[in-house]
Amino acid sequence: MARFYAQICTVVFLIVTIGGFFVGNAVTVTHGQAVGNVDGMQLHLTYVRDIVDLVLLAAFAYVGFLASRRIGRIVTGAAGGVLLVLAVVGFLYVDTDRASRSILDLHFTLAFNIFDLVVGAVAVLAALGTVEDDGPTSIIRPASS
Repeated sequence: MARFYAQICTVVFLIVTIGGFFVGNAVTVTHGQAVGNVDGMQLHLTYVRDIVDLVLLAAFAYVGFLASRRIGRIVTGAAGGVLLVLAVVGFLYVDTDRASRSILDLHFTLAFNIFDLVVGAVAVLAALGTVEDDGPTSIIRPASS
């Protein structure tokens, strides 16, 4: 379960990371609005958030394509925990239109808080739902000798 979810997250975080580097940095403010947005949606992307997304992309890619079940379960759960922490901090410390509230140059907008909460919660559930052994033998899946 964690491997399949990590493969999906690899694609999602690849898009978010590449998009984040192209959108710009929220440190710059023009016309009372911070840069780093997509159309009318306030994202306030910064290069620090892009690096966090890049690290999560690497973790999910490792789990999705290389890791064993046990390691994949642990890494997916840890990545989900990081995203949940970002979501909780983000809901407690919401950013303004001018991007004047940040922690370590991370801006917490509502869109990213919801994204972090959903992706993090499902990652933790996928990690908890991953079976590490091969399961019971049956007629369809006989025991290997």
